Amino acid sequence: MGPESHTQSICSLDHTLLANERYKEFLEHPGPMVVGAAQGASCFGPAYEMAFIIDTDLRKRGIRDKVPMTFVSSEPYVGHLGLGGVGDSKGMLESKLRERSISWVVNARIKEAREREIPITEHGPDGAQIGERTIAQSFAMIIPAFKGVDAVASVPELCNPRGFVLVDEHQRSKRCPNIYSAGVCIAIAPKEPTPVPTGEPKTGYMLESVPTWNAICLADFGDGGMAFVAIPQIPPRNVTWAKQGRWVHLAKIGFEKYFIRKMKTGVSERFYEKWTLDRLGIARVK
Repeated sequence: MGPESHTQSICSLDHTLLANERYKEFLEHPGPMVVGAAQGASCFGPAYEMAFIIDTDLRKRGIRDKVPMTFVSSEPYVGHLGLGGVGDSKGMLESKLRERSISWVVNARIKEAREREIPITEHGPDGAQIGERTIAQSFAMIIPAFKGVDAVASVPELCNPRGFVLVDEHQRSKRCPNIYSAGVCIAIAPKEPTPVPTGEPKTGYMLESVPTWNAICLADFGDGGMAFVAIPQIPPRNVTWAKQGRWVHLAKIGFEKYFIRKMKTGVSERFYEKWTLDRLGIARVK
């Protein structure tokens, strides 16, 4: 898989720009599309966003009827998100997929990606293989399983086999107590078994919310969206909240402009952002 082969990625700027070019080429000759996340992936929100945003765009262009869409994921069910679900994320996302005529396959392991098709195996609740199928594709975007930074991963006493730093509840290395780590480089063990390997997200609030690991997400669907808050992200939680509507789409556009402005000015958190999160009870440190 990957941009050098037969699937696209939106996990880095270069990959995203290339995916955009490939999508423009696809629009000239539309056909079947596959969007999803491979086994071991730990970031599912962007895959759902990609599927829904493309669906919206294709409908605006009047060619949605020419593009059969399939969502493929290692999740045990739609809306699991690597989090065991948040609120009614399962029902909400399943409803949206049905509404937009996007079929789905979960508990799926991608065997490989070919130029015009993607072979997958399906698994049952016990992890046993229950079937195989091949899905046609003219364009595919698959979120891969992530790995840690090579320089850190090369120190085996610090990391798990994927290169993520093993830490305790204080963000301190389990094997080297004088080393601390935070954010997307840490290893978070899944809290429940899944038939196909499904990674735990490194939080929807990244470096800024450690060590409480709160998840805050605005998922844009192109003409609507879904927002959820999980405090903490791993069950059992103090707060589990999920809503949907057009307001999420507008909020996501506003947040993107706000975030880029923050990065350009070098201010990671403005006072009114901290005030708002404090009012919502979303604390970084207990």
